[in-house]
Amino acid sequence: MRRLASVELACALLLAGCGGGASQTQADAGREVGGDGSHTTREAAAEATTDAPSGGALCTIAAKGTSGIVLTGRLLLPTGPTTGELFVGASGTIACAAASCSSAAGYSSATRIACPGGVISPALINAHDHSDYATAPPISHGMTRYEHRNDWRTGAEGATPLSYSGTSSSAIIAAQELRLVLGGGTSIVGTSGVEGLARNLAEYADAKELGGLSGQTVYFDTFPLGDTNGVLITSGCAYPSIIGVSQAFSTGVFAPHIAEGINLAAENELTCASQASNDLVTAKTSIIHGVGLNAKDVDAVKKAGAKLIWSPRTNISLYGDTAAVTEYRYAGVTIALGTDWLLSGSMNMLRELACADGFNKKYLAGTFSDQDLWEMATTNAAAAAGFDSQIGSLAVGKVADVTVFDGRTNADYRAVIDAAGDDVHLVLRGGAALYGDADIVAALATGCSPLTVCGASRAVCFDVPTITLSDVTSAAASIYPLFSCRGQTPPGEPTCVPYRDTYPNGTSATDRDGDGVPDKSDDCPSIFNPERPMDGTKQSDVDGDGYGDACDKAPLDPTAH
Repeated sequence: MRRLASVELACALLLAGCGGGASQTQADAGREVGGDGSHTTREAAAEATTDAPSGGALCTIAAKGTSGIVLTGRLLLPTGPTTGELFVGASGTIACAAASCSSAAGYSSATRIACPGGVISPALINAHDHSDYATAPPISHGMTRYEHRNDWRTGAEGATPLSYSGTSSSAIIAAQELRLVLGGGTSIVGTSGVEGLARNLAEYADAKELGGLSGQTVYFDTFPLGDTNGVLITSGCAYPSIIGVSQAFSTGVFAPHIAEGINLAAENELTCASQASNDLVTAKTSIIHGVGLNAKDVDAVKKAGAKLIWSPRTNISLYGDTAAVTEYRYAGVTIALGTDWLLSGSMNMLRELACADGFNKKYLAGTFSDQDLWEMATTNAAAAAGFDSQIGSLAVGKVADVTVFDGRTNADYRAVIDAAGDDVHLVLRGGAALYGDADIVAALATGCSPLTVCGASRAVCFDVPTITLSDVTSAAASIYPLFSCRGQTPPGEPTCVPYRDTYPNGTSATDRDGDGVPDKSDDCPSIFNPERPMDGTKQSDVDGDGYGDACDKAPLDPTAH
């Protein structure tokens, strides 16, 4: 049985209207950006635009076939971006991905779709979402920040708990999955799911929710130590109920919430889970959050071969801080992205990418490349879920979960990172049309429903039994929009700007990384590494060499950095 967050309190705190949002005093709108306008691949975008279809269409039907699909455009391949063709065979798997696929068997009978201005990517994968808590707009908690998840959950450490509730409503859960699909995604690791729409890769999902994928799934565990009562333990393993190894790894990958906070209680969760007697951190573990860890802890994650599922928006909104992802990168830990939930995270993977991108540029000195960020939402997310042999990349033999993004302004990876709802023109799940431009979908499928997105005519091949698209749009209307458009910020979207009382003012000429430590005394002046309660009144520098862990590529060796 899965462990889910209990419905602690009865009602959600609602944000006002589409223009409403949590109060921010540090000019969030000017400081949180999805991109800074500097694109290293503009030439590729210009080249891709040269032969774009007339009339503003991104793609056109070049030839109507009887079996299979050929997409032409800019392919984001494992070997790098290239202009060419993606041939999806009749079985729904990728038969060819190359400059030309004309020699592949079955090519001549395929429907050919020309997208000269399009960027063809693996569909996005949300590695962490509590879909059954998409019951209300983001929770407003003003400038309050917490030290541990049990603070806002149960009122631990004298905090005022937040109010929220879960649901078993198929329409509400389907609405959350539709948000993912309209943002270019096809797979989710979630606490609940519905048959159809996005694949749910969790262990308790009905086999039909996997949509043709096979093999072991993800054991998604919100409370691996059984601390639903809000207990905070700073040393030892006297937790209420620690999950056993046989259960944790019974279905394949184990994805536990660990170290969601910035105090010693958060760090101790990894210490306990890693003990030989528990053995919960292994090569089959994908740690969700992993915020309250230092370089020594990250090294333990690396040695175990575990992965990280990073949710920057929800972390920054609730704690004013997030996982020390530069440290994970130096250690070689695979990092995937997940939205967490609607109540304090992103509405879809495009908004989570926008958060990660803006945070990387402004607070991490651009440590992660565009390709790195894109991989967090595609190949790395597939690996974190244990499905990288089937989805997550445009490779021959893999299931054709594919999204076509508009690449006429932003090229290659940036076409995905900078995308909004307007920019998603086609989503294939298992080689079949799931969503996209109405005329393109009509050429590929029947029985799909019209849907206007950002003023454009789209269609969704809604395939959820017992409920209708109308049920879903009605359910979403009273909760939160299904998509966001170019140049718009979703209403009340949680902040991605770090804030705590110790660093209230953001970046400045004397504090470039906005961590509250002046550059002249900051041991990582360009990488965000604030003083955390778990570290005492200092920045984390495990080896004591004067270089903070966040910018020390050898954080356990005082002779190197």
